[in-house]
Amino acid sequence: MRSLLAVLILSVVLTVASFSPVFGAASPSATQQLEAEVEPTIAIGAFWANGANNSTIYLLDLLADNQEYSWDGGASGEQVKHSSNVAIDLYVRAAGDLTNGSNTIPLSNLKYADYGASVAKTAFTTSYVMVRENWPAPSQGNELTIPVDLYLLVPFATPPGNYTTTVYHAAVQTGGTAPTSP
Repeated sequence: MRSLLAVLILSVVLTVASFSPVFGAASPSATQQLEAEVEPTIAIGAFWANGANNSTIYLLDLLADNQEYSWDGGASGEQVKHSSNVAIDLYVRAAGDLTNGSNTIPLSNLKYADYGASVAKTAFTTSYVMVRENWPAPSQGNELTIPVDLYLLVPFATPPGNYTTTVYHAAVQTGGTAPTSP
């Protein structure tokens, strides 16, 4: 009778054990905190006619007729894009007169306007001039774009050829020191 009772108890224990979940010893967890510090980042680009960043500005088919030509800013003209994560002050300047060998078109004949802030038509200079103050940062993952209107007057009797200069845009965090180079 005792052995029958022992077999019955063992049978019940095995049956119950076969339906119960298996528990193992839990390993200690490895928990780490991760911190990623994002620095203030200033990122701008200048685009001509939907070209690449820093694409060449082509002002074509000009006559030496002492008339001022104009190009509206925007997708088919000049535009500046801002994808910084802080508000910025935007500056512009040009390297100097437009040159073709020893021939020149005075830099004062090359002008800009608008910058999405109704900036009045202004002649380029060789020193940086602020054209957009406290331009807010775009929402995360986006960029902001502003048009830049351009104007050029080619004086009478300007010898034919390709005249070049370089236009620079630079930005600093709002309230920062104005750039001096490049």
